[in-house]
Amino acid sequence: MNIFGLTEYSIRRRWRGYPQPISEAPEAMPQAHYDAIAKKGFMWPVGSQTIPGAAHDKSDHDFLVLTNDRIPDVFSELGYDLLSGGRHYEPSEGKFNSWIKDGVNFVATDEEYFAKKFLAANAVAQRLSLTKKADRVALFQAVLYGRIQAEADQ
Repeated sequence: MNIFGLTEYSIRRRWRGYPQPISEAPEAMPQAHYDAIAKKGFMWPVGSQTIPGAAHDKSDHDFLVLTNDRIPDVFSELGYDLLSGGRHYEPSEGKFNSWIKDGVNFVATDEEYFAKKFLAANAVAQRLSLTKKADRVALFQAVLYGRIQAEADQ
């Protein structure tokens, strides 16, 4: 896979200190979906499912995907719905887009720097064991956008 000159080898070298992308289909995703998306980019599990005690029985499975395109056709081809905002991430910021289907969410970006910030925020949420969604949202808002939320409940 070659994205912005990124290969599996360069991901291991240039992304030293960051989690490595997944190399096989997670249980939450059909193998065919993983195979199609993996051809378009690199994928990391993120969100509440990666933090012990944060996920509940209705929690989605979230994945960050670094691709060549901000809106890769693969997601719509697989039947995922493009989200237009209104959740705790802000696609209108222009750094990513997100898709959802059957409890699986994808945050896709074509910006390496944004992907690294996203993974850094997720790693801090894991390290601090942020089980409250409001705390994770506040952390991501601060890391991704430099915003300090006025209310802890947002």
